[in-house]
Amino acid sequence: MIPEISSTEIYAPAFSVYWADTNEAIPKNEITSLEVDEDLESPGMFRISLNETFDRKTQKFKWMDDKNIAPGTMLIISFGYAFPHKASQMRGRISALSPGFLAGGSPTLTVEGYDLSYDLKKKYSVVDLSEVTYSDVARSIARKNDLDPSGVEDSAMAPSERIDRKMNDKDYDFLVRLAKDLGFEVFVRDRILYFRKPDDERAGDVDFHYFSNILSFSPRMSAANLVNEIRVTAWNGKNKERISETAELNEIITRIGIPGFADIVKESQGDRLSVKIEGRVVRSREEAKAIALSELKKRNIGFITGTLECVGDPGLRPGVPINIVKLGARFSGTYYITKSKHVFSDNGYRTSLEIRRCL
Repeated sequence: MIPEISSTEIYAPAFSVYWADTNEAIPKNEITSLEVDEDLESPGMFRISLNETFDRKTQKFKWMDDKNIAPGTMLIISFGYAFPHKASQMRGRISALSPGFLAGGSPTLTVEGYDLSYDLKKKYSVVDLSEVTYSDVARSIARKNDLDPSGVEDSAMAPSERIDRKMNDKDYDFLVRLAKDLGFEVFVRDRILYFRKPDDERAGDVDFHYFSNILSFSPRMSAANLVNEIRVTAWNGKNKERISETAELNEIITRIGIPGFADIVKESQGDRLSVKIEGRVVRSREEAKAIALSELKKRNIGFITGTLECVGDPGLRPGVPINIVKLGARFSGTYYITKSKHVFSDNGYRTSLEIRRCL
């Protein structure tokens, strides 16, 4: 459970950055700012700005010439509060160095990198694709990449006789493609690979109130892509038989969703809008149904989206539901975090979110 951060609790924002191999920390007074940027659609990123100094005697820079600050080096970043103690962690590798030289000012160095899911974008792991489920494949890829598979969730889909994989499908792209068919999401936290159904069918543990703990909130309502149902017409790759499955709104609407959403979709479209997806090759009727449900949800979750900024809270990360209350009937409700940015700077600690309304 994520306890709410209130203005009266905030005492000491804190972060630490240290090398994974040695557990040696970079001195905090050398770090001028820190950003942790995470997204359910791509690998998470970090940016660390360092004070730079030049030793005229050795003709070397303190950080730019440090062998431990180099592409490929693994860092562990802990961010949150020292008191009351609350923190989250990101583990990732340095990918880029960006020095800055200003006339009359001190040089700087910005260190950028990605979490361990970025490693999956560069690897093609050979795994068993026969008589296995999508979740079995995710666990195998996790182990091949030295990741913890405990975040992999089983789906209702039965094992496939053979799962197709393109020759140029790196591990990350392959997992994302499998996840989209199931309506799942893929991300890495520390060393744990998550391959799971979105946790967007329950109320959040944090409430955001206007004039209280919201610094800014900008929602947007758009009915442009709403549909009532998805019909998938596919061919069974094994016996060449035609398979047809349909997903309707009542199958994706939850108890915490938008009141009267089915009526909203009907009124906004002026009629019943059904979308057909044809030509897919599937292994089972369950797979065709999963594709239909996933596509229907994807087309409707953009109905209400928004951005929110608040005092920093390390528990607010992609894949976490939150509640926005007392903002009127249309925009109050449970939202799902899709992106988050945690920034530590001279201005303190702030968290910025991109969110979508739960259906």
